[in-house]
Order: sequence, then structure tokens, then C-alpha cells
Amino acid sequence: MTRRLLVGFKDLFDSSTPPTLASLLSGVSRFWLLRCVTQLLGYQNQVPAAERTLKMDMERIFGERGLVEKPFAKRAYAHITSFGQQFGKDALNLLHPKPLLQLFEYGFERPDEPHTLSDEELEASLFLACLFVNTPYIDQQSAASTAAEKLLPTPTVPRFALTSMFSDFELINQQPVQVLWAQLIKSTRFFEFLESESRFKPLLQAFLAHYDCATWQDYTRQIAGLVKPVIYADQPGRISVVVAPDAEFEASRAFLAHFALTPGQELDREDFTSLRETPLYEEEPGCFVLIYPVLVVEMLHKGLYFQFNKLNKALPAAEQVSDWRSVYCDFFSEQYLLNALLDASFQGRGLALSGTVIKESKTLKGQGEPDYYFRNGQRAVLFESKDVLVPKDAKAGTDFTAYFEAVRKRFDYETDKKGKRVDKAVRQLLRNVVRLLEKQFPLDTDYDKAELIIYPVLVLHDRLYNVPGLNVLVNDWFQQQMALLAEKGLVVRNVRPVVMVDVDTVLAFHEHFRDQQLVFEDVLEEYFGYLHPDLSRAKSDAEVEKLIMQQAHPFALFLENYAGERGMSPLPKQSLYGLLPIINKGAPEE
Repeated sequence: MTRRLLVGFKDLFDSSTPPTLASLLSGVSRFWLLRCVTQLLGYQNQVPAAERTLKMDMERIFGERGLVEKPFAKRAYAHITSFGQQFGKDALNLLHPKPLLQLFEYGFERPDEPHTLSDEELEASLFLACLFVNTPYIDQQSAASTAAEKLLPTPTVPRFALTSMFSDFELINQQPVQVLWAQLIKSTRFFEFLESESRFKPLLQAFLAHYDCATWQDYTRQIAGLVKPVIYADQPGRISVVVAPDAEFEASRAFLAHFALTPGQELDREDFTSLRETPLYEEEPGCFVLIYPVLVVEMLHKGLYFQFNKLNKALPAAEQVSDWRSVYCDFFSEQYLLNALLDASFQGRGLALSGTVIKESKTLKGQGEPDYYFRNGQRAVLFESKDVLVPKDAKAGTDFTAYFEAVRKRFDYETDKKGKRVDKAVRQLLRNVVRLLEKQFPLDTDYDKAELIIYPVLVLHDRLYNVPGLNVLVNDWFQQQMALLAEKGLVVRNVRPVVMVDVDTVLAFHEHFRDQQLVFEDVLEEYFGYLHPDLSRAKSDAEVEKLIMQQAHPFALFLENYAGERGMSPLPKQSLYGLLPIINKGAPEE
């Protein structure tokens, strides 16, 4: 969770008539601008934020020797470091993916002009353009911080983390290869899900016809060729895919063109929707550049929902899948994907009941039953699954108040048109906590309610909910309700805080839970201790700062570090090995 201060144009230049991007980039051709920006985006994507420094950022523009050999670069570096002295050593960054993506969009839509600059002039123009696009982003961050002071008045590390990262967390905190494996597994399971029922056949056939593929395995193999360079990239920088000049050139090019921006396309700037849907651009015929690799990787599965949604609407009414959103979220995400992962993690170690089993028992008759329930001895885990979306405009970074309200409506409560309160995730969890406290859960009463430890777990289906500080906010809402229960006389001392877990983390570690290399409840207890460290044991100011920062860390980050210290990687190896024969089914023999 690394965030340094971003340097903007206003930080370094006091000008009553600020320049424009057009003036700063005069003499830079569209070809060179896009090429330079994608180089910087590739570097941002491949080098973790914690490892980047101001010097490294500037060397990406001016070269490794530029800061000591090139006059403009030397002056610029000295100017920024002088500005940064008030904040401390290595406190600044020049590059950030969100402003860089905005610069790419500007360059893509910009009319071409002759390239008339020397290499050093081009570097200076690119540097100034980066400062220019940084400035509105910095202003947005400042506005978010001001709004947060009213909504989250206590000045805590989690509050600061949430307000500074809510709008771009998935862009700055990503590990492309790790994300890729999760996306590949989920996309395969999704296609298997569609194949499992005849009612989805017209929709699946429409998808395959759109991409001119005979089977979904054929589609997956072709798309794998697009993301393969991400796995094998050994140098930080832009990544491109060049279509082989063989008999399949036109067919391969046509396939990739589905995922590429089209010349003259007007881009949707809201949350980079256009770049998420079409994250490539064709630099030359047959040469496709990955604009920002993680957006390409996420397209493997995350983009499928939106693709199928569009295709479904275009089908004849009789062939459409009614309520596609519900089918995807409830039947696929929860019942097909998550239940299988939780069964693998918990079956055989205690009482494990999926939401499907609970519903089929008809004991609660649809009265807010848990989506999954597990108990081993005197420890019970309640799972609530939420495949929810935050509106693009609420998480785009310009309005923290809108983000706060959007999150509250999805995880705490909202008010319907009639003024009635509608309970959401944490209050739904609370309902089942009360059932356990009162021993009113019909499918399990074989425990001592005075000693039962209850772990409420909220499972999300998008990694953007791993943003530091969000779990603290959601748990605050939960604790407010717990306090009301205590006032009513319920004994709540053994109810643990709400923990938000994304499904990719469950997927990454479910084999370790299955094999009991990790015990889920033990890991949760370790996480609670991690969030409330004993600062008196710190041996230095740096260690104190590190322990304080832990308070905002999401469970996913904690678990990855916790497991890594014990020699366990976030990789479901058996699941991946099992994919190969499935994906290669029907592949032509070499």
C-alpha cells in the first residue's frame, strides 16, 4: 500500500497563464506521443509502486544518464527534488497510471501533426505534459480529502488510505500475472456454466459468431495469445502483439481488432470505459499495443459480463436470457463459482452448508439465509456474497461523497422510493449473527451459544473492493449495529469484526485451505491481531510507521504476505493444471 505525493504543474510553475496540452506537445506526432505514453504505462504496470522512486520515474523519460548529462533533465530533477525536500526523501512521484491513461486518451483523439522535435525536446515536452495531466488529479485528491473530513471525521490511517485510493486502486495495486491466472480460471468456469444449460445456447452461439470461433475453447486459445506476452515480459515497458505474416494473418488481425480502439473513436472518459472494453490500439497493420496490460488481463473474465450483456440485448426476444444480471451474479458468481470454492475449502472439516442447500431445506423460507455457513467446534463462519458494482461516476475520483453514499447503499442500507429502509450486506450478515446468538438457525443448534465464536465474512466479486480502508469503514457500520444488539441484551463479545474477502483471494488460496496448510478461522484471528499491533514492541520509528499503516490493509494483502512468509504462493496449481485439457479440447494437433 504505497502512495507518494504526485508532482503537478502548479507545484513547480507559478504561471498566470498556464499552458495547454496542445501547446506543450506542439511538434510531437500522434505516433510518438502514443508510443511514449504506452512505454510509461507499461513501466507503471510492471514495476510495483513500492519499488518506484522519483529518480526511476524521470529516468523512464530522460534515460538512465539523462539526469546528469542532459541540461533540461538536470534542471527539472533539481527543481523537483528541491520542492520535495519539505516532504522528505523519496516522497514524490512523477508518474501515475490514471493521469497517464488520460494523456493516452488525449493523444489518441488528437489530430496528427508533423514530428518536428529532437529527442531531447520530445523528452522535455513529455515531462511537462505529465506534470500538466497530474494537476487536475491532485486537485481531485484534495477535494476527496476535504469531503472525507466531514464524512469520516476521525483522522485515521484507514481514512487517509481510502480517500487517496478509492478512485484508482485497481490501476495502481495490481500484479498482472496473478490477476491473469484468476481471470483465466473464472472465464473457463463461466463458459462451462453457459454450456451446462440449453437456455444459454443462443447467447453462447451469438458470442462465438461475433468472434468467428467454432468453440469457446477456440476463443480462449486465441485470447491467451494476446495475454501471453504479459506473463513473459522481462523488461518494464510497453507490450505489443505482432500478428505472424502467414496464411492466417487477416483472420488473426480481425480477431484482435475486436479488442482495439478504432480510428476516430470518441472515447468514454468515465472510469476509462472505452479502454477497459477495447484495451488495444493498432499501431501499424498487425501490430497491436497493450495500452495498459492489466486492463487487457481483466478483459479475460471481467469483460465477459459486459460483452454477453450487449449480445443478449441484441438477440430476438424469445432467445434472450431474462434478467441476465441476476443469472450472472446469483447463479454463476455465487452458486456455481463461489460455492464450489468454499466446498473445496471447508467440506470434510466440519458442518459446511451452501446457500443452495440452505434454501432447498426450506427451513428459513427465503428469510435472508446465509449464502454459506461453516462451523467447526465452537467457531462458525457466516458468508454473505455480493457481486455488486459501484457506478462509474461514483468511483471516478471527482466526488468522494458520491463514492461514500454508493458504498453505503451496497453494504449498509439504502432507502427506497417509498422511504423504507432496505438492508444491505452488513445488516444481512447481522440478521444471521442474531440467529446464531439466539440459537434460531434451524440447520445447526449443536453448539453452546455462550461460547460460540462467530466470524462474519463478506465475499466480493471484484478486487477493487480491496482498497485499503474500505473494510474499516464497512466494519464501522457493522459495529454500530452490534452496539444496538448489546443494548438489547444480546451477548456479542464473541462476534468478530466483519472481514471483506474478494473471490480472487478465495480462489488463489482455496487449495491451501482444503489441504489445511492454512486454517481459515486461524488466519482471520491472525488478521485481527495484525490490524491492532502492539506499537510498544517496535524497535524504530520506521517500524512504528509500518505497524500503523497495517491498520488499513485489506485481508487480501495480509493473507498474501502471511502465506508467503510460510512458503505458500497465491496460486491454485491443481486448478490451473486441470484447465489445460479443458482449454485444449478440440485444438488442432501440431
